[in-house]
Amino acid sequence: MAKAPVRNRRSTKRGMSFKSSTYFYDLPDVPTKEISALTNTKPAIATSVGHGLKTGDVVWLESEENGAINGYYLVDVSNEDTFALMILDGEDIGTITDAKFTTPKRYSFCDATSVKISAFKTKEINVTTICDEDSVVELETEPGTISLSGLWEPDKAVQSFLEDMAEEKETIFFTMKPKGSKRMRGYQVKITSYDWDGKSEDKWQFAMELKINGRGRKLDMTTGAK
Repeated sequence: MAKAPVRNRRSTKRGMSFKSSTYFYDLPDVPTKEISALTNTKPAIATSVGHGLKTGDVVWLESEENGAINGYYLVDVSNEDTFALMILDGEDIGTITDAKFTTPKRYSFCDATSVKISAFKTKEINVTTICDEDSVVELETEPGTISLSGLWEPDKAVQSFLEDMAEEKETIFFTMKPKGSKRMRGYQVKITSYDWDGKSEDKWQFAMELKINGRGRKLDMTTGAK
């Protein structure tokens, strides 16, 4: 009698790391690396001689002349002196002569076993006026959210960092590149909830909710395409 074929079974062991390169970035020091030029292109190209960056790095950009550009960016390196700032639209920033950048501290986050990203949400707003014959409805964009859950061992440095940032309501940066994907995504976020409990033997379960602040950054690591 023929035997039934043996089926491969996937392991469901708890505590396996999420198949993704996932990172959080610390609040930056005062930027000290000068940018001598920032183009009015989309994306904006920064010139900084001997910048020392590589494609996929994260920088904090800052300017007193135009504070609207301040924030975290993924970079696409052109050469040793120039790099693109994803997703900074240089067409709207005018001339900036005082821009500086720094590279924030990075924490790997292999503890996550589940990641759910809702990049943005929309809702309908009734903007009908007395001059309109028919009802007028517009779509308004609301901030998106990121949900993380998984298992970790207490007292890791990244946990202390995240707990401090949650308590201080600070904006931080989160990046993720799924295994096998060529695209990296980054989001400025604030932590809105931070929970953990000890129902998982030697590892603790955690759950976090993050609110996305502004547009997401994305970068094709193979071509630099936006």
